[in-house]
Amino acid sequence: MRQIKVNSLIGSELISVDDVKLYAKIDTSVDDSLITNMISQARIWCENYISRDIISKNRTYYMDETNGLFDLPFAPVTSISSVTSEDVAVSYSVVGLDNETIELTNGSAFQVKVVYVTTGINDAMIKQAMLQFVAMLYDNRSDFVEKSITEIPTNVKSLLTSYKSMFI
Repeated sequence: MRQIKVNSLIGSELISVDDVKLYAKIDTSVDDSLITNMISQARIWCENYISRDIISKNRTYYMDETNGLFDLPFAPVTSISSVTSEDVAVSYSVVGLDNETIELTNGSAFQVKVVYVTTGINDAMIKQAMLQFVAMLYDNRSDFVEKSITEIPTNVKSLLTSYKSMFI
């Protein structure tokens, strides 16, 4: 079994309420808290779709067992705080362009836990995808909408595809 947990958010949201209001041509401040929540929702959907963090986070990754070589989800990785096996620190080396691959010095291990910090992705295409997604969520916020939102819209997927990681 593998599990991943977000311990804390380190970065701030990539887009602001003002960015969304400008993009979606919203003139009122009545829905600002709603838009703030939609920004977080859109980011989480996008992060899960590309298997990468858009804003930096402190994460814990757990595995029942490993052969000693494994990738950390939601890379790129800024730093690794600890790597333990059965609650005992183990030695390791970091491999990969984004510091996402860990190789345990002693090979296979059980009950492995890694605490690490990811680097967020901040560029124009991610921002555009999030703006489009939040605008779509805002436009479809009522209960009586005929079409429910069950997946990321196609235009947003097109923008995110080049960032997609095949980890999960």
